[in-house]
Order: sequence, then structure tokens, then C-alpha cells
Amino acid sequence: MRMVPFLDRHLIFPVFNFLQETGLYNTTAIQRAQLVLLAETNMIDWALETYTLIGEEQPQELIERRDMVLEQLEDSRAKVLPLLEILEEEEKVQRVAACKSIDELCQTFELDPTVIDGLVHYAKLQYDCGNYTLSGELLKHYRSMISQDTERPVMTSKQVSCIWGSLASFILNREFEEATDGAERAADVIFKINDFLDTTKMSKKEVLLQRTWLLHWSLFPIFTAEKVEVKLLDFFLNEKSLSCISLSCPHLFRYVASCLILQKRLKHLMKDTVWIIQHESAVYSDPVTRFLLALYVDMDFDEAQLELQKCEKVCKVDYFLSRHWAEFQENARLLIFETYCRIHQCINIGMIATKLNMEAEEAEVWIVKLIQNAKLDARIDSEKSRVVMSKAPPSVYQQVIEKTKNLSFRSTMCLGIQEVSL
Repeated sequence: MRMVPFLDRHLIFPVFNFLQETGLYNTTAIQRAQLVLLAETNMIDWALETYTLIGEEQPQELIERRDMVLEQLEDSRAKVLPLLEILEEEEKVQRVAACKSIDELCQTFELDPTVIDGLVHYAKLQYDCGNYTLSGELLKHYRSMISQDTERPVMTSKQVSCIWGSLASFILNREFEEATDGAERAADVIFKINDFLDTTKMSKKEVLLQRTWLLHWSLFPIFTAEKVEVKLLDFFLNEKSLSCISLSCPHLFRYVASCLILQKRLKHLMKDTVWIIQHESAVYSDPVTRFLLALYVDMDFDEAQLELQKCEKVCKVDYFLSRHWAEFQENARLLIFETYCRIHQCINIGMIATKLNMEAEEAEVWIVKLIQNAKLDARIDSEKSRVVMSKAPPSVYQQVIEKTKNLSFRSTMCLGIQEVSL
């Protein structure tokens, strides 16, 4: 219920499908919740099928509404048919791209100006019917035409809505990977919305709300794509995003912590981000965030192990984290071992081997590779079967950096709270 207020209703359906598969909730209860969502869409066939599944009679008004939706689709398509025919021919699409304004476009192809706006209405109808691929394509064409209109330099609310619609369509179509033809993807649209919010003249409160929506929607390409773009992770974990999470959606710290655990390339952000998670722990806490706090703040390895066990239950019923549990567990164990190595001078290989369920020789090889990858200053004492760690004291310069590096985040937080209150 914390997530739903910041998601489009169509984005909730994949989450419901996942929850139905986990068996965490009663199937009929989930199906009834789906009917509530479907009531505000045009996916009439799915709604009728759901009524049958729960053993209830299909409402007559829903059957009648189906005919009305089909009629709306046909009427809307007829109004924009001249433009649709143009967009089906590559040569004409190139001519459309060459037009510098909507007026020029309409004159070139003898189109009524209302047809251009009619394309958005038709795309919305298709989206509400669950035709996300077609909706995404139509919105892409509309946005392309409008972006070339030099006579309308200021982005209208309709254009902003179209960008959000494109993002929803890309997410639901799972268009996350970089296309060979350079086609737009979900990440590209996220960056465009973020840039718009950086320069918009909307109130600070409205900007904060839209950033909150954007952070929730970005969870889909971050956690459900086969490969996560580094730039997208940078957006999700930058200072502005973390300040937004602290102010309006601290429950997203679960996914901030998960990114730190799953993405080894983010190791340089670990210390600063864990400090922020600790700062907000009174507002939000779960096994994922507590694991990092136990490991990096309290240095309590027994507590970290207990929290890691709880993480399994959390991850396996979380739509975004369930498919990552094996990798999450492995990376978390590596973090425990690396941290243990950094604060202990001598580590018995036999003890580590037992913890990792390995033979002593196998564990020794594994530890050697880990020391190399983590760039730990250590050596293997094979004669005594132990790892000997060397730890140099931090320089005065480094100590000053550690004491002052969080001032920027604190200042951003204070400024954000002041602006929202105003």
C-alpha cells in the first residue's frame, strides 16, 4: 500500500500477478483487487474473465460497456486515419520529421490540426485497452512531431502527460535494453522527465511529488531488466534522489540498500549511502537496511547474519527483488567477509571454510581471489592456515574528508524541507 499511490494502475497488474504466484495472499482476494483496478480501464475482456474465475455472474453493464469501448476505438481511429496512413510509410515519416512546425505539417499533408491532438486520444484509448506496444508507438510519433515545433518552445501539460505515457508503455512492454537502431527506451524517458523536473516552473511541492513517482517507476528498469544501465543507477542514488526519498518515500531505502548489495560497481557509494540510511532508520527500517547497518555501522557480524536470514523472506515476496535472491545472498556474504577481513588481523582459514561450506584448500583459493578483487592488503600464511591482514591508519587528510563529506546531503535535506513547507 506504500507503493500503489505512486504507480499507474496498469503498472500494478504485474505486481498482482507476482503476488498471485507466490501464494502470499488469497487468490480470490487478489482477483477482486484486480477488478477494482480494471474498473477504471478499458480491459473489459480481462474483467469479464476475472468475474468467471471467482465464480460470479458477469455484470450486464460491463458487457454493454465493451460494445461502447469498441465503438469509441473505431470512431477515434477513423478521425486520425489520415495521419496513421502517413505514419505507416517510411518516406512520409521522414517528410514529417523535416517539418518545423505543426502548421507546416498540416499544410504539407493537408491534415486538420485536430488530427494531431486526436492521435493522443487514440493512443490513450489503446493504452487503456492494454495495447501498450501500439500506444507507445503512437505517443513516440506525437512527441517527435511536437518536439520539432519551434513555435511551441514551452512544454505543455499534455506533452508532459505523453512522456509519462511513453514511459508506462515502455515499462509494460519491457523495452529496457538498448536498441541497435538507437530507438528510445525506458531509461531515456526517465532521464527526459528528470531533466524537465530540473527546469520546470512548477511548485516545489509538485516537483517533489513527480520525482517521487519517477523514483517508483524507475524500479522497473533497475530491477526487472536483464542489464541495468549505470546512468540509471546514478540517477536513483544521486543526492537529489536520496533527499527526495528521505522526504516523501523512505520505504524506497529498501531498494537503495538492495542496489548497494547487488551492484558491486557501487562499492564507492557504500559508506556515504549507509550513513544516510542510518540517518533515516527511525523513519524506515527493514531486514535489508538493517543488514547494512549491522555490518557497516555496528560491526555486528552475528546480527548481520540474522538480518540476512530475514532478507530471504523479504526478497522472495518482493516483486522487484525475488529474482535476485541468489545473487543478493552471495554478494551479502562477500560483504560480510570483506568487512571481517578489514577489522581482523588474523583469520583462520578453517573457520572461514566452515562458514562458507567449503574445503580448506578450496576456501584458500577463494580467499586469494577475493583479496585480489577487493584490493585488500593481506597475505596467506599457508603454514599456519590463516589470512594475515595489514591495516594502515588513515591519514589526517582522509579523516577530514570523512568528517565533512555528509554536509552537502544535510544542506540539501534542510533546503528541501524548507521549500516544501513554504
